[in-house]
Amino acid sequence: MKIALVHNLPAGGQKRAFFEQVKRLSTHHQLDLFIPVTANESYLPLIPFVREVFSFSFRYYPRFPANLYSVYVELPQMYKKMAEAINTRSYDMVFAGSCFLTQTPYIFRYLRVPSIYFCPEPKREFYETIPRVSNHLTYSLTLPFRLPLKSIDRTNARNATRIVTISQFAKTQVDNAYGSNSRVNYLGVDAHRFKPSDEKKEHIILTVGDFSLLKGHDFLIRVLSHIPKSTRPTLVVIGNEGVEKEYLENLAKEKGVKIEIYDGISDDQLVRWYNRAKVFTYASSKEPFGLVLLEAACCGIPIIAVEDGGIAEILRTVPQSIMVSRDENVFAEALTDRMADRPSIGERKLQNALISKKWSWEKTVERLEKIMREIV
Repeated sequence: MKIALVHNLPAGGQKRAFFEQVKRLSTHHQLDLFIPVTANESYLPLIPFVREVFSFSFRYYPRFPANLYSVYVELPQMYKKMAEAINTRSYDMVFAGSCFLTQTPYIFRYLRVPSIYFCPEPKREFYETIPRVSNHLTYSLTLPFRLPLKSIDRTNARNATRIVTISQFAKTQVDNAYGSNSRVNYLGVDAHRFKPSDEKKEHIILTVGDFSLLKGHDFLIRVLSHIPKSTRPTLVVIGNEGVEKEYLENLAKEKGVKIEIYDGISDDQLVRWYNRAKVFTYASSKEPFGLVLLEAACCGIPIIAVEDGGIAEILRTVPQSIMVSRDENVFAEALTDRMADRPSIGERKLQNALISKKWSWEKTVERLEKIMREIV
């Protein structure tokens, strides 16, 4: 098929998921990439997998209130031009990821070819209370001016031919928000990249996710404060974006917890951290999937996570993992037990093989191609 790819994604898990699917689609299909100038193509670039790249500019003002003009006036005009370019080039379909400015991109309103919207979750700020410390006043004061985005996001999504999401939990959230009947297509993991190594274990626990309170990093800091100082591990937090880094550092200092925060590291460095940590911890709130759980599982590291969102849909297939309630004392006790686990390199390699068989990107793309054939 001749497929037009569209995204306006920042660095992070959604870009990785889009990247891995595009990488494998490129072996069977002819792909062209259509992006706004604001799309992040330095992190996991798609350019190596496409025939042509079409970049579209628009006047983007990142600060309030000029950013409202960018999103409400300039952005739809840009997407309309992009759609016109796609409509005149005889594509079989469009495969589009999210837009960090509106969640669902405007482009679906203007397309005249079948389309799939890869939608991990709706725009959560309009459907739940988002915890925040930094920029709380600014956020609250500007929220009324952003409320039109809820309707924009919903209308854009309803114009996609098909919405594909990433878990049963995410499907419920997406369908409730958009009035849709989305399809679930579970993500995968590159078990050749994320694999066990003989890195020396250190007295650290690891978590991965944006510097947002939705990821539960603050919860993990408080959990560690319940562990005696003599046995308390260091918390390593790896992320890409978010505004709560300073708050997390201050909270850790207040609670007497050692913390190391790393921003925008390479995949090779990430694999090293997975193998150096004693336990991978995860406390994200209403996480639709949790791709990093699969990465950690492939490295054979013991996992402890809060049972929330779509996490159980992954961890029920991972031997070296447990789920607990969002209770600091319960989590601290379970974490202490987990730190005593010492799976051998053989056990870790066996788990890698198990995860790669169950959760491969090749299976993800096979299911995606089936959905594509249905709508073309």
